[in-house]
Amino acid sequence: MKKLFLPGILGILLFLSACTRHHVTADTTHRVEIAPIHVTVDINLKVQRALNDALNFQGDMGDIFTEEELQLLKE
Repeated sequence: MKKLFLPGILGILLFLSACTRHHVTADTTHRVEIAPIHVTVDINLKVQRALNDALNFQGDMGDIFTEEELQLLKE
């Protein structure tokens, strides 16, 4: 009888622990916030310098452009 008592108790405990229910809830909602990104790139000076360097060796600007085009370049 002693030989069956300890395994019997262990068997009952294992049986009772296997019948329990476990309910775990986890909050899986994530909030993603997207902020606007403002990027300002100013390359006007580089373009103007490159244009001036490219046209300097060609002579007078009046020889290359019309009066209307010269007015647009000055603006």
